[in-house]
Amino acid sequence: MSVDFDAPSDRLRTLAIATAKLKVREERALLEGSLIEFFKAAWPQVDAAAYQHNWHLEAIAEHLEAVAFGQIRKLCVNLPPRHSKTLLVSVTWPAWCWVQKPDERYPIIGPAGKFMCLSYGDQLALDNAILARRLIESQWFQERWGQHVQISADQDAKNKFDTTLGGTRISGSFRGTVTGRGASCRIYDDPHKMDEVESQVVREGVLKVYDTTLKSRVTDPRHTAEVLVAQRGHMNDLSAHFLADPDVVHLNLPAEFDSTRRCHTVIDWSDPREEDGDLLWPDRWGEKELAPFKRDPFEWAAQWQQMPRVRGGAIIKEDWWQVYEIPKSGRFEFVSEFTVAALDTAFTEKTTNDYSALTVWSVTTDPKTKNRRVILIDAWKKRLELHGIYVPRLPDEKEVNYIRRASPQWGLVEWVEFTCSKRRVDRLLVENSARGHDVVKEIQKLYGNATFGTHAVTVKGDKLSRTHGVVDIFTDGIVHAPATLDEHGNVAFRDWADMVIRDCAEFPWGAHDDVMDTVSMALRHLRDIGLAVRKSERQYDDEMSARHRPATAPLYPGSL
Repeated sequence: MSVDFDAPSDRLRTLAIATAKLKVREERALLEGSLIEFFKAAWPQVDAAAYQHNWHLEAIAEHLEAVAFGQIRKLCVNLPPRHSKTLLVSVTWPAWCWVQKPDERYPIIGPAGKFMCLSYGDQLALDNAILARRLIESQWFQERWGQHVQISADQDAKNKFDTTLGGTRISGSFRGTVTGRGASCRIYDDPHKMDEVESQVVREGVLKVYDTTLKSRVTDPRHTAEVLVAQRGHMNDLSAHFLADPDVVHLNLPAEFDSTRRCHTVIDWSDPREEDGDLLWPDRWGEKELAPFKRDPFEWAAQWQQMPRVRGGAIIKEDWWQVYEIPKSGRFEFVSEFTVAALDTAFTEKTTNDYSALTVWSVTTDPKTKNRRVILIDAWKKRLELHGIYVPRLPDEKEVNYIRRASPQWGLVEWVEFTCSKRRVDRLLVENSARGHDVVKEIQKLYGNATFGTHAVTVKGDKLSRTHGVVDIFTDGIVHAPATLDEHGNVAFRDWADMVIRDCAEFPWGAHDDVMDTVSMALRHLRDIGLAVRKSERQYDDEMSARHRPATAPLYPGSL
């Protein structure tokens, strides 16, 4: 009788192999189900440095998963440089999409997904493509997904490679020729070179490529996706242009947290930071590491805080706005002497056109100083048709419920009437132009019993001169905007007030000047009718009044 002494060792070897395969299957299932876990595991294949995790990478991955599965069609991610965005978005994410099981509802996922990856320069795009190819061809990747994802020998170039099951990765720049091709998903990773973004010619060249070429290069307009990931460089960069589309989901991640700009997105995600100044990635970018970048306030505001500002200074400075502290009641609690609204018209819903804008101002006297104050009490800018759709009120429907239900259907006329009535406007100012006449005529026809009057304003001079004409009203500390103050004295303007302040600060370099037009129109009018009176002017008037006041006759003639 012979004894097979190798049988136990064979069985152990077989068990070890089976265990290893099971472990790989379990790992594969984990990585396919989570982009961030896939990114962690794939990191050694694309970067020799040790992986360093942070919550912002999870946030980006979560939103990219939503893009892959059709929950988000257009995503804009703004965050500071050197925060691992390219390795996650441009290198790893397409590979993760390729390892998914195909689903005809979501053409991005599965090995047949087609990606176009563009950057400001060809070399940067090709460097990213080389890393993506290195990941796919790595032993780690091929052991797990090689049966589904392999690079085809028929199309294996740096700027374009295909997978054997129909997937494609096209790489290039906004200045190249690949922009004329189609894809299921287009990734724009740093579309602007930071030392060129202030050149209007170069910057607008990128926007022109996007508008005239890329928008139409889609394989299926019902399911295609776009992802823009970049640091901000200019107030009119591609991020700003992209974000003008209301369908874009904005994941905004400044280096230092600003509670007035906390990011919330449609997938129920919110910036988890609590205190103003909390850092985005303190383990890598702490106060010491960030300090050198704060020396240039424009670079810091744009590239690190994702809030580009005008280089060289604005006409209307942000810090010229005075704070009207909102009472605990949440309502305005001052006595208004006069309330005026100013309207800039552009009634159209086309996203490429200017907005219609309305600002509302109340004039009051400070009870302590007796100085005149002009307080911004409402504002909006919207792309609207002249008329909206009539929405009948339901039986016993409360006013607030009716407004919430009907207002999305309103046009310009309805929004103007609602705002002026709500804010008890005394006078509505509209530019004396053809479009202005149409608005005034429609308001008078439909709301003849309105409590506010309309006044056509004949504007004089160009926009710049009109803006310079109200600078002294700001510098005199007359103009206020509503805000709350916390226990540390931090100011948080109302969202619509913050919009006005920022739009004014961006004039004349911003993409739109409609809000600034209403501000200059309202303030000039208030000064013309003697209500926006500067302190020095009031003091002078008081002195002149006292000097020319007739002497008072004695009450008892002849007495001392």
